[in-house]
Amino acid sequence: MRRFHYTLLFLFVSCLLVKTSRADLFSDVNHAYLPGEVTSLMAGENNLPIIQVDAQSPLPLGTAVILTEPFPSSITLAEGHSLATMLSEKGWNVIISPFHLPLKEPSDDTDSNEAQEPNKDTAQIASIHPRSNSLSQHADFNATQGALQIQLNALNNFIKDRQGYRLYIAQGMVAAAYISATREQPSLYPDTFVAISPFWPELAINNQVVEHVAQSEFPVLDLSLSNFNGWATITHERRRISAKNALKLHYRQINIPNNSSYFSMTPNQKSPYIQLVANNTIGWTRHLGW
Repeated sequence: MRRFHYTLLFLFVSCLLVKTSRADLFSDVNHAYLPGEVTSLMAGENNLPIIQVDAQSPLPLGTAVILTEPFPSSITLAEGHSLATMLSEKGWNVIISPFHLPLKEPSDDTDSNEAQEPNKDTAQIASIHPRSNSLSQHADFNATQGALQIQLNALNNFIKDRQGYRLYIAQGMVAAAYISATREQPSLYPDTFVAISPFWPELAINNQVVEHVAQSEFPVLDLSLSNFNGWATITHERRRISAKNALKLHYRQINIPNNSSYFSMTPNQKSPYIQLVANNTIGWTRHLGW
């Protein structure tokens, strides 16, 4: 549950900085690499920084796109870099694409009313159900799906002339939004998708993840982190059963022990978690005959 608690903390901090977080994130990405290592794409009205890692093979298998996000519930930039290095060693060109998770902005009306009603917040806190989840109060699924579709279109346009397969990898809330975004726009279909513990912190949307995985029109590798968080755990078995009942031909669910995931500030240090993701991804692509 440690990752879940960190997610709550990061979401709370991010909602305070929501108006500047996108610019700060992309600025941080550019500062983390040497000049020339970051390529800028236009995604809607925003500049999208991507990091490219070339395949260590004369005949690349294709392009793997890793969607990273600064929240611990997703693949971080450091983890994405480690994963990209391992995939490139197996013959994949890799693109690391940081994604900004949109959050609901506090309304101006709420801010103005706080001075007039000093006891309102206290009353609201008292009325919150003890089992309610603050994640759902800040996460905006429609905005996330829309922003992700814009980013995916930019990425697909960038790699459209490349030879080989297209592999996408995402985790947590970004993975859930990816499955929904491709369902809404079939032109975004990958050749395969690696979903790591997909979830969304709202019951109705989280239930849709099960259906969307089962009905997806592309091969899905479902990597499930043990005890990742409650939202992913409650759909874990249902995702597998639903895919089986839907007669989904290319689907595999693999459990990854929770103690294999840990935080590292050094991108060159390969965690057991990332090694498991890389090894299972390579095994999956070989199963597909690539």
